[in-house]
Amino acid sequence: MKTLTRLLGLSLCLTVMSVRAQQGLKGDYYTGTNFEKKVFTRMDPQLNYNWRGRNPAPGLSESFYSIRWTGKLLAPASGVYRFYAKVDDGIRIWVGNKLVVNSWQLNDSKDFSGSILLEAGQFYDLRVDYFNDMLEGEIYLYWQRPDAKKTSLNPFNTPGELITTQYFFQKPLPSRVSLIRTPPPAVPKPPVAVVKTPAKINPTTRVAKTIPKPALSPPSTKTVTANAPVLAPPITRVEPEPIRAFEPGATVVLHKVQFEQSSYILLPESSTELDQLVIALKKNPLWQITIAGHTDNIGDPRLNLALSENRAKVVAAYLKRRGVADDRIITNGYGGTHPIADNALEIERSKNRRVEITLKDEKK
Repeated sequence: MKTLTRLLGLSLCLTVMSVRAQQGLKGDYYTGTNFEKKVFTRMDPQLNYNWRGRNPAPGLSESFYSIRWTGKLLAPASGVYRFYAKVDDGIRIWVGNKLVVNSWQLNDSKDFSGSILLEAGQFYDLRVDYFNDMLEGEIYLYWQRPDAKKTSLNPFNTPGELITTQYFFQKPLPSRVSLIRTPPPAVPKPPVAVVKTPAKINPTTRVAKTIPKPALSPPSTKTVTANAPVLAPPITRVEPEPIRAFEPGATVVLHKVQFEQSSYILLPESSTELDQLVIALKKNPLWQITIAGHTDNIGDPRLNLALSENRAKVVAAYLKRRGVADDRIITNGYGGTHPIADNALEIERSKNRRVEITLKDEKK
């Protein structure tokens, strides 16, 4: 038993060490600003570097170098992620083979951002290209997750938090459960036979057997008629969801497209109206659609603008996953700048939190 427990503990320890060894991004360090010659490779736990006045790695100087980080990114929640990079000088970021940030030029400590829709529990290929020209090299990589309870500002006054090593891997794991330390399974003990010795009975003693009487049910007050028909419960008819008619030219509000509060996570009840919109777009392949997100005027206008943009992009992603071509869709976010009702009362503010669409027929 002790030997089995030790073997299980050793196996678990090796699994955890293997997982830890897989975490982080592989950084390939090059001389020159366009990956001319690789001189150094290491595992970096996160991208949070300021190399002002020093070289980033052995074999490199303080100027004229480039770095490529590669690995897997684990998405902890489903929704739109916004990535922020503050760099000096150039930056390119691919997530899931999609270029989300691209500023391959000289930048003096500027920040850049881009968004992409990810699914919870999935691993995505991540590649970050970076170069520094003259002195003062720095790079910081943040993200704004869809499951964040509060939209916090990082030290550079942009939304989001630093991406830490727990989301960086070199290869996908078979299951996140392997990281949970669980006790070894109990080994069942062999059954022990129990022999009961009958009690000795005195032959002169007569044992009376007590037979329990059946319990009498109370008399029924109902009159039962033989072969009486059994009435089925009434059937409740559910009226089918009315099909919404979509026509080009007008701007309409998708009233049933709803999100979690202060978030851009789409609620399940939104699918009915969106599926009807997909059907209309597939029946009319020449229609173009513009999706506009709006919020009320409560809170930081910059955050409201980002929220409205991401909600429009989530609706667009829903349409794309169901076969609507990307080049037919335009997304915009207006924050609280285009109200259709007074913001003084909550019942009116709720009307301003909306997603609108405008359909355009290319034939006309």
